[in-house]
Amino acid sequence: MGIARWGRRILYTLLLLAAVVPAGILALLNRGQIGVDLAFAEFTLSKPLAFTVVFGLGWLFGLLCAAGALLKGRAGRGKGMPAGESATSE
Repeated sequence: MGIARWGRRILYTLLLLAAVVPAGILALLNRGQIGVDLAFAEFTLSKPLAFTVVFGLGWLFGLLCAAGALLKGRAGRGKGMPAGESATSE
């Protein structure tokens, strides 16, 4: 592996740690229960579990949005057209 690839890997690892460590500290400092009332059920969760679930759902939503944008961009190019051109451009 080249140095640029190792540097990129280290940067991604540091960014991941910069997101996960504060979330873990926040979850540890906010102990207690939280009440959740949905239209069909009512239950209580611990705050760290609620933070983890919401974080995971947000991550999945972001992943689905990014995948949708990539697929839309890929389908919008058309057949054999270079990137940046559309079917209506002259």
